[in-house]
Amino acid sequence: MHPPTAPEASLATRVTVSPGPCDGRTRRLQSALTISDLRTIAKRRTPKAAFDYTDGAAEGELSLTRARRAFEDIEFHPDILTPAPDIDTSVEILGGPSALPFGIAPTGFTRLMQTEGEIAGASAAGAAGIP
Repeated sequence: MHPPTAPEASLATRVTVSPGPCDGRTRRLQSALTISDLRTIAKRRTPKAAFDYTDGAAEGELSLTRARRAFEDIEFHPDILTPAPDIDTSVEILGGPSALPFGIAPTGFTRLMQTEGEIAGASAAGAAGIP
C-alpha cells in the first residue's frame, strides 16, 4: 500500500469522523483491518467445534492453502478520498433486481454459527435487496 501524499494526509486528518458509542462486538469488528484480524476475533469468540468446522477444509486442506495463497497475491491500492458519486451496484439476476451482483444460496449447517440459521441469512439478504 502506498502512503498518502502530503495534501491527502492533511485532508484525512481534517475529515476524521468520531464514531458514536457502540457495544463491544461493534468495537471489535471495527478494529479488524484484515481477514486475519476477523479470524482471530472469531477464534476467540466461537466455540471450538464450530470454529474448526468453518475454518478448516477437507483432506490435506490443499484447496484452502491455494485459496489463501491466491488472496495473498492480491494487492489493493485505494484512492484515498477520491470522490465516487452515485455508485450503483444493482444488477438484474434471472429477471429480478438485486442490490449487489451476487445472490445468497442455502449453505447448510448455518445453525451451527447462528441459532436462526438459514432463516437469518435469508432475512438479512432480503433486507439488503439481495436474492
